[in-house]
Amino acid sequence: MIKKRKFRTFFSLSVIPVAVLGGLNFETVRSFCIQNYLGLIKMPLLVGELSDPPKYFAQNNARIFDEEAGVLRIKKGVWNIDHPIILDGPLTISPGTILNFGPNSYMIVRGTLTALGSKLAPITIQGQTGRLWKGIYVYEADSTSKLENVYISDTKALVDGYLQLSGGVTFYKSDVTIDNSVFKGSQAEDGLNIISSEFALTNTRFEDMRSDALDSDFSQGTIKSSNFNTIGGDAIDFSGSKSWVEYPHIYNVRDKAISAGENSIINVLGGYVKSVGVAAASKDGSVVDIADTRIEDVLLFGLMTYVKKPSYSFPTLNAYNLSWGEDVSKLASNNWIRQAGTVLTIDGVKVPEKNLDVKALYKGVVMSK
Repeated sequence: MIKKRKFRTFFSLSVIPVAVLGGLNFETVRSFCIQNYLGLIKMPLLVGELSDPPKYFAQNNARIFDEEAGVLRIKKGVWNIDHPIILDGPLTISPGTILNFGPNSYMIVRGTLTALGSKLAPITIQGQTGRLWKGIYVYEADSTSKLENVYISDTKALVDGYLQLSGGVTFYKSDVTIDNSVFKGSQAEDGLNIISSEFALTNTRFEDMRSDALDSDFSQGTIKSSNFNTIGGDAIDFSGSKSWVEYPHIYNVRDKAISAGENSIINVLGGYVKSVGVAAASKDGSVVDIADTRIEDVLLFGLMTYVKKPSYSFPTLNAYNLSWGEDVSKLASNNWIRQAGTVLTIDGVKVPEKNLDVKALYKGVVMSK
């Protein structure tokens, strides 16, 4: 997710010349601005260390790096990193490696990141003595990054000069698969932010996040058999994305378990959602289908359809064969709410419309940021 204050500045500079072309709706203009902003944030990476080949790091940090078939590799070991690592090329991290990053350090890879640990030799990437560090940014990779049995913790947003990201770990225009991994203790706005990429997450766990756990912007992919627990914002937040979510387990979420916005198309099958502010919300032109999911103990509403940004069309949410708590037939007054004009169906039947003060919702305990 883009930092709002930076986006406003860029938007104000970009929307006027784009709009004069005529025939463009707001969504088209906004998409154009976002893609160009994401191009601008790479500008600081075009100077300094990035202009040097990957061998620069291998030569000056021989105890940490070596080169294998032309790809820079971090050797197995326990390494304390007290400076930014910025690489113009792919990177491999050896199984069993532990990387302890200092508070002003981070890792930027313009290329594919491969971190294939095992159950007996996982890869751990964390802050030094539990302190926060500035996380990982992977961008413009020409092949799919792969993370397996990787434990990433203690991240905060990567902010350094003009580069201001909201994710503790960010993949931009870089396809990624993540298996049997853990993201924990992030203080960033998004624990994991995937932008303009294809992704596949399987058996991955998100825990103790200050704000959103997983944020998918203009991306498409699958999330299977993954767990979200103790999340301060949304567990899974989609914007302009297409995704299949299969058998999620989502617990203790202050805001929404699944949030779909900005013309997202989301399918949810099975799983369990418990102790959340909202189980599933479809807003701003999005379409959500959710089936065979158990929902229990919601503070605000189980299912919601509403419009937050008037420039988008009405959203849709279709629910099939849901169970509510221990009793399959149990219904409560807050199982769902459908804002006037939106579409919300339960087993093919539209639920009644209600007036909904969306601005008031976002000032309330559950949905306020």
